[in-house]
Amino acid sequence: LALSVMNQAMVMIHPSKLVAHRGYQAKYPENTALSLIKAIEAGALFIELDVQFSGDRLPIIYHDTDLQRVSGQSGSVLTAARDELLSCPAYEPQRLGDTFKGEKISPLESLVDILVAQPEVTAFVELKEESIEHCGRALIIESVQQILQSVAQQTVLMSFDYPLAIAARAAGWPWVGVVLQSWDDLNHADVALARPDYIYSDHTNIPEDCDLTSIPALSNAVLVTYEVGTSELGQKLLARHVDMLETFEIEALQSP
Repeated sequence: LALSVMNQAMVMIHPSKLVAHRGYQAKYPENTALSLIKAIEAGALFIELDVQFSGDRLPIIYHDTDLQRVSGQSGSVLTAARDELLSCPAYEPQRLGDTFKGEKISPLESLVDILVAQPEVTAFVELKEESIEHCGRALIIESVQQILQSVAQQTVLMSFDYPLAIAARAAGWPWVGVVLQSWDDLNHADVALARPDYIYSDHTNIPEDCDLTSIPALSNAVLVTYEVGTSELGQKLLARHVDMLETFEIEALQSP
């Protein structure tokens, strides 16, 4: 038993290496204020959340465009007014039952309150491609910057959409990230133009024989991999010079 505990302690990971994916998603409904706060209470120094825009082009914290999976009802985020969406539950009924039915969809503004209360925490704000197509990059950048300006130093604006990352950089946002659509995109001209502070990649997209220390695009960026479900996998990735790990299991992976 003592050896088992020792081995377990050896594979725990420091919170500075971990990102809470959609908050504390393993135990709470994703992308809710509750999930984000619970991740921080569990020790997270970095949280990640997704942003979609409503039919009246206002930002909410939500991953899907369809309301069914998270809110248990039909309809689209992209056509409903934000006031209507903010009265909708966000409880992931298929995964979590009715336990969190009282949780509601949160506006992006709720992130500001969370970060002001937790100045040591950094948030990765992923701006979703469907909303970029729905609203246009200029509107999204302007809206998000206006809301998050007071916590700019605690927020990283990021997207699979490389031109949006470029626009965020051009607009003067202090921290910018890209989510790679493919590993080969490390050589994409738009990724270089964005000059990302953080580069996200699915860990399964990294070639087995790749020496991460030899890639110029990674020399000035922090490499974050997702979705890392176990501390063993996390340690293997860190040993390969991955910088940070995004996980739904924020508490299970971290050291005390």
